[in-house]
Amino acid sequence: MSNLYPFEGVIQHYAWGGFEYLPRLLHRPHTDQEPWAELWMGAHAKGPGKVTDSPLTLDQVIDRDPDSMLGKQVARRFEDRLPFLFKILDVREMLSIQVHPTKAAAEAGFAREEQNGPARDAPDRNYRDDNHKPELGVALTDFYLLHGFQSESVIGDTLSRVPGWQGLSATLKEKGVEGLYAHVMYADQSAVDELLQPLADHLPGQSFTRDQPEFWAQRAVEQYTTNGHHDRGMFSIFWFNLVHLRPGEGIFQDAGIPHAYLEGVCIELMANSDNVLRGGLTPKHIDVPELLEKTRFDAVTPAILSVTSSESGWSHYATPAPDFELSVARTESGSSVSVDTASGPAILLLLDGSARGDALRLDQEHRTVFVPAGQRLDLATTPGTTVYLATVGG
Repeated sequence: MSNLYPFEGVIQHYAWGGFEYLPRLLHRPHTDQEPWAELWMGAHAKGPGKVTDSPLTLDQVIDRDPDSMLGKQVARRFEDRLPFLFKILDVREMLSIQVHPTKAAAEAGFAREEQNGPARDAPDRNYRDDNHKPELGVALTDFYLLHGFQSESVIGDTLSRVPGWQGLSATLKEKGVEGLYAHVMYADQSAVDELLQPLADHLPGQSFTRDQPEFWAQRAVEQYTTNGHHDRGMFSIFWFNLVHLRPGEGIFQDAGIPHAYLEGVCIELMANSDNVLRGGLTPKHIDVPELLEKTRFDAVTPAILSVTSSESGWSHYATPAPDFELSVARTESGSSVSVDTASGPAILLLLDGSARGDALRLDQEHRTVFVPAGQRLDLATTPGTTVYLATVGG
């Protein structure tokens, strides 16, 4: 056990989070009705895992001996840092529209703001670290999100049918999707309200399904409209792709792809970063010039990811991210799976069932363990076990 580090993840209590899923999963009391939005399982400074029966956190364990914990190659490649952050998200209310920078853009933006401000914890800070933030989301329940722009022709059809938007067709025709988006993002609030009020007037009393943008526009009015002022993120609800993931399906958010989580529970594996450029559905800071510069405006066809099976018993979600890889093992009748960290460290998350071996126990009370580089574990699982494996990308 001295070579393994069972730990407890850290709960982030963001206002959009749910009230039941994470307390129930972790068997923790929830008496204060504070939203439990995210479970962080990693070594990020904002919420490092707490090592079981130890005063140490995971970042401290890694900092003491990065070569041993990460492996020399990973330590050199990622500057002595665990390169990924593992999460579970319970999305009760819509999250802000977001874009993440490339690695080069993050390094340049971080250096610029370190020199000129604002402070790292300032609300108008764009770059809180020097890393990119590609993300893989895998649905645990039915999960809804926005992902990338639709084609210019589809957006044009939308402008023709949404009340009050017909006048935007000339902007789309003259300046394209990027020009249209810039037009509404730079518009003053009175112009935004004028464009969105006809839509807001049209929505009440009607019934829509979650596969229709009007459903989420209703939610946006309820969540963000204040004193007749509407959130400009409502345009994106109609101009981005609306995606419905079924449990087990995944999607990859690369740099520059605008996206927003709308509802549901998912696993998220990402590069170890907190860099976010926001584009609406939020009261938080929006830096429009920076957002437009870092956003990809080409039409996106969402690629729904399914697992690729292997003889090892692990099935993999393939992404181009160098920082992480996600695998899952599901044992219907009970069997064994092996974990080999010769090429870098791993975090195991038990979702259902139990797994034991090599002095390690994963069950409903002990769900997460950090496995340093250079280890091999053989785990015997009970029927109905589901365990996720987060590792460094190839």
